[in-house]
Amino acid sequence: MLGAGFITGYPQEFVLAGVIAYLAWQLINLRKLQRWLESPQEEPPESGGIWSSVFSGVRRIRKRDSRRRERLRKVVEDFRQAAAASPDAAVVLRDNGEIAWINSSATTLLGLKHSQDLHQLAGNLIRNPEFVRYLERGNYAEPLHMSSPVDDSVKLLLRVVPYGEDRRLLLARDVTRLHQLEQIRRDFVANVSHELRSPLTVIVGYLESLVDDTETPDDLRRPLERMAQQANRMRLIVEDLLRLSQIENQPGAAPKDQIAVAEMAERMRADAAKLGGEPHEISIEADPTVRVLGDYGELYSAFSNLIFNAVQYTPGGGQIAIRWVRAGGGARFEVRDTGIGIEPHHLPRLTERFYRVDKARSREAGGTGLGLAIVKHVLVRHDAVLEVTSVPGAGSTFSCVFPTDRVRISDEVIVTESS
Repeated sequence: MLGAGFITGYPQEFVLAGVIAYLAWQLINLRKLQRWLESPQEEPPESGGIWSSVFSGVRRIRKRDSRRRERLRKVVEDFRQAAAASPDAAVVLRDNGEIAWINSSATTLLGLKHSQDLHQLAGNLIRNPEFVRYLERGNYAEPLHMSSPVDDSVKLLLRVVPYGEDRRLLLARDVTRLHQLEQIRRDFVANVSHELRSPLTVIVGYLESLVDDTETPDDLRRPLERMAQQANRMRLIVEDLLRLSQIENQPGAAPKDQIAVAEMAERMRADAAKLGGEPHEISIEADPTVRVLGDYGELYSAFSNLIFNAVQYTPGGGQIAIRWVRAGGGARFEVRDTGIGIEPHHLPRLTERFYRVDKARSREAGGTGLGLAIVKHVLVRHDAVLEVTSVPGAGSTFSCVFPTDRVRISDEVIVTESS
């Protein structure tokens, strides 16, 4: 074209016309590419030169993406079908609690309806105060046990699993059968313990009388002392089993009587000082303005178990520190000792019934293996948690952490009596 321009004497005009034609061709092909990308047709538009390679490359990319989308669609569809067929209720919640998706079991167990309840707040549809608090608290480490809003006789185990940036998966399982079996176990333990308490009391009384009787032959005194010791230990186990059964069978959360824990701690320190063995240095740091809302008897049982355990597992002359202080918006009851400590692998099982770190030492100290199980159940009834830290050979710290709604701050003097 440049040569033709020189021949005709207008080279610049011919160059300009060529550039315009080339740009026009490029624009035409760009327009073809735009229309092709916007339309679902598979075949690329026809063109020559580099645009033929561009169209072929884009076609390969589109086919690869189409296959990927199809595989993803099948995966999502399989997941939806599996979730829909699950006997457990599954509900997808947005960050604000709105329902984004439910399966069919959610209708049976939770009373939710797919056509009506989408985009509604779960807390407004499942009208259970415990569920609403659980959902709003944001701490889903422990599951929630509650009755089905459809049928009170159906017991549910609820879990919430956060995922993505603003999604939560609510899962609900029917555990009615397990609940019934657990209730049978509790009733059996309570009934057996109740039946054993009276005869054991009689046996212990007669054995102690024989031991104290000056006319008892010396060769029988030692066996009688051992019998009295073991019978008394059985009596303590029965009493702890009854106490644990009573706590477990209490419906719902603990009452909210205002308890002066500082006064309670002083009383427990006096009781701990009377325990046998070498004396310990027991100190108290308790804020008298901080009260807890709960049941006096249950809290006394839980706190005293922690203090008596510290005395039993701390050598004579050791230090035991009792603290009742504010912790953020809530409060913390803490018992720290300089005792033998606990190996890390024992910590997760400490609150199991009859679990002992050192069985021989526990029997010598007269422990029943139920103290920390009682502590755990009392704290659950008071919406609190038990935290344990320990260093073998250096001591342990047991902390009862109470939430804000279980704590009151007041300068008024409250005299609390044991119930």
